[in-house]
Amino acid sequence: MMLRHTNNNSNIFDHPSYLSSAVNPFAGQNIGYLRLAVVGDSGVGKTSFARQFTETLPEVLSHDWDPQDETDDDYPRTDALVEKFSSTMMEIPWDNMDADDEVPARNLVFVDTPGYGSVVDAQVNFDLFMSYVGQTFEEKNKRISPFTEVSNNELMRSLVTGVGAHKFIDVCFYLIVHRLKPIDVEYMRLVSEKANVVPIICKVDTQSEQEVIDLKVHVLKTLREQGVSIYTFRIDYDRLINMAETGQSGGPPFAVSNADTKPASEDKDDHISFTPAQNELPLLRRLVLETQITNIRQFTVKKFINWRGKHLAQQQHQQPQPQPYYQQQPQQAMQHQYQQVTR
Repeated sequence: MMLRHTNNNSNIFDHPSYLSSAVNPFAGQNIGYLRLAVVGDSGVGKTSFARQFTETLPEVLSHDWDPQDETDDDYPRTDALVEKFSSTMMEIPWDNMDADDEVPARNLVFVDTPGYGSVVDAQVNFDLFMSYVGQTFEEKNKRISPFTEVSNNELMRSLVTGVGAHKFIDVCFYLIVHRLKPIDVEYMRLVSEKANVVPIICKVDTQSEQEVIDLKVHVLKTLREQGVSIYTFRIDYDRLINMAETGQSGGPPFAVSNADTKPASEDKDDHISFTPAQNELPLLRRLVLETQITNIRQFTVKKFINWRGKHLAQQQHQQPQPQPYYQQQPQQAMQHQYQQVTR
């Protein structure tokens, strides 16, 4: 599995939010350790979305993202899984207990993934990401003693925490542009077994408000009909569809613009012929990082517990069972009879 780690942190003291009185000094601590991922087709703006989500977050003190060339609107194509680390808090360096100073915690992780359209067989990139997610489950399961019976409640209490008790993907943002394709539905179905899927309609600055409303309704109705489980932020499908039809914000799929807001131009040729949809990125971040973060962690651990239950049942099924007496080999049966007679 191809996986790249980046470790070129920008200086924490150079970040304007570090000394800003407008930033709640405890907000970053409240986020704790969280792992996010972004998936979808090639060219939909996954890297751009991940950068916007973290770089413009006031609580971020330092991050791994390379400096962006403002003259270049294109990002290099992601051809492997890439983990990008950001820090919203400071912590003691546990690997060096003699150190006096705290260091950036690198607690907010964004996994950028290659688009399924970048290869001939989309299943290759599906398997790449699902192998990564599955490995986090397997690694945690190995750390749970097989000789001690652990209840689901005990697992929930120990794993639903923001102190880095696991490396599961807490939220997987699935990006869609202009239309929902059958392959998107199946990919979301696959990912939803092990991560909280949140559909995102991106590049809404290129779509009218009505187009985004229609696409939201179509996405929700299709996913409900196909039985695909997404993270609904504790809102049922019927209400989500009603919210989408009436243009209300607050639930998936979220509309996100990949372009920075530009000042109004007096040139008539620069004006677009439609009203673009509202950018819901600030709302999305508030829901994920503040109001719904505990519930998200609970659903993440619940997926692990469900996987672990199936995994243990499969292991027990594969273990050889002792054969009944009448199915034993003749020699074994005769030996058993001889032992009975001689006792």
